[in-house]
This record gives sequence, C-alpha cells and structure tokens, in this order.
Amino acid sequence: MKVLVMKNEILITGPNLKQKADKPEMLIIFFHGWGSNGDDLIQLAPLFAKHFPTAFFISPNGPEACPQNPYGGRQWFGLNFNKDGSIDRSEMPKKVSIASEKAKIFIKHWQNELSISDDKTFLIGFSQGSMLALEIGTNILLGGLLCYSGSFINHNIPLNEKYKIMLIHGELDEVIPIQSMINAKESLKNLGAKVTSHACSNLGHSINEDGINKGVEFIKKCSI
Repeated sequence: MKVLVMKNEILITGPNLKQKADKPEMLIIFFHGWGSNGDDLIQLAPLFAKHFPTAFFISPNGPEACPQNPYGGRQWFGLNFNKDGSIDRSEMPKKVSIASEKAKIFIKHWQNELSISDDKTFLIGFSQGSMLALEIGTNILLGGLLCYSGSFINHNIPLNEKYKIMLIHGELDEVIPIQSMINAKESLKNLGAKVTSHACSNLGHSINEDGINKGVEFIKKCSI
C-alpha cells in the first residue's frame, strides 16, 4: 500500500492486487462510489485478473471522509443536498475537476512506479467513481475507461475515436437512473469519443456478472 502526501496532507491510499508477473504490463485502477472505499471494488480485481494476468490492480480510497458514512466511508468529492433531499448538481463540475487533479497525481505515481504508459492504463469506476474516471479520461488519453452506473459531468472537451469508453448501467437503477448513461453516451459521442454501452436487465445500482463480463470484453478489445 502506498500513501501519497502533498503539503503534509495524506491524499490517497488504498489496497492493491499484485499478480505473479515480475513486471506488470497493465495498470488497472478502480474508483469506488460515494460513501464506500477502496476495499469495495478491489474485490472485483480477481475476477478481472483471470483475464489479465500481467495487470497490476489498485483501488484507492477517496481523499475525503464521507460525513454521511462515518464508518470508513470515503468520497471523491462532497455532495450538496436540496431541502427536498435531492442532490444539488450545480457545483459538481467544479468539484469533480478538483478531485480529478488529486487522482491524476495518484495515477502518475503508479505509472512511474511500474513503468507503465498511458495507453496501458485503464480506469474502472462505479457511480461517483465513474464520474471521476470520465473526468480524468477525457482530459488524458488512456487505454480505456470502463464506467459503471455513473454520469458524465463536464461536456465541453473535444475528443476523438482514440478515446475508448464503455458505459454499463443497471436498468432498474434508482440512485442514478439509466437515462444518465443514455445522456452520457450521446454527449461523449457528440464530442467525438468511441463509446459503447450496455444495460444490465433486472439490476439496480450495482455491478453484476453480466456487467463484469462486458467489461472484460471491452478491456480485451482495447488491449489489442
């Protein structure tokens, strides 16, 4: 486990899965959802590792404690709520941009540590972690972005087909409705990115075997 420090502040740390390969050839980073932590998504690493034996997996904790989950919950950025309990999205573009700068330091650290290039670096996000992955991966050209149950916050960056993105969402998601995936796909395509999507039937705000299989297929195609 690595702890990155900037200006005497602990920024990001988290669990990892190192495989038998002496020199990893891929870097796969998981970004968890709001109120969770790195221990959550690192559980998916063995399922992906079967298909990518030379990959190094790491699942950092968000840099901020989540007030709504004081028992180990972390967040990439805080949420503001309206009086009716709905989420106020007005400050999200600024917040996800700030969060992405911290995460980029983390990504660059591990790329340097493992001598892995941008095109061999893949981001897998869930919910708020998908928002973060899309923010980072539409500013830096990486190997690919695999985004579960998220949304696309900032929509003003010209892209091209070298930007490979897979969006996966549960059809029954009540936390972030599937319309968010549809909107994100349209926005990203309009900006020029190469985007594919998949809707998981009978699934809420979660990741299931179907979604993992589609994600594995996507990363394999990106790695060719």
